[in-house]
Amino acid sequence: MSIRTEKVAEEIKHKLNTAMSKDLSEIGGLGLVTISKVIITPDLKLAKVYLTFLGNKEPVEKCLEKINAKKKHIRYILAKHIILKYMPDLNFYYDDTAEYADKMQRLINEIHKEEGKS
Repeated sequence: MSIRTEKVAEEIKHKLNTAMSKDLSEIGGLGLVTISKVIITPDLKLAKVYLTFLGNKEPVEKCLEKINAKKKHIRYILAKHIILKYMPDLNFYYDDTAEYADKMQRLINEIHKEEGKS
């Protein structure tokens, strides 16, 4: 990634986090939505946005559907705050790295407990 794409990705991440907490809080059942990572293509036309949900009352797939339904509105909000020739198309994905890390930690702890018994 070039320096420009990294800067644009960071700016999108920052503005999306702000928008999720203020402008898009009306989407019900999502809980706290945070943007964990934004990866943008070199031509700045497509952005992959990785989300995490805390305290959500619905399954992750349902939460992603709700956010994807508001995709045009989210792009509009970003376009108001970020000046680019083209606002990238946003694709939202669930970031499960925290759950994966927790699972790995539990497995490691389980192995250490079994070694301690032998």
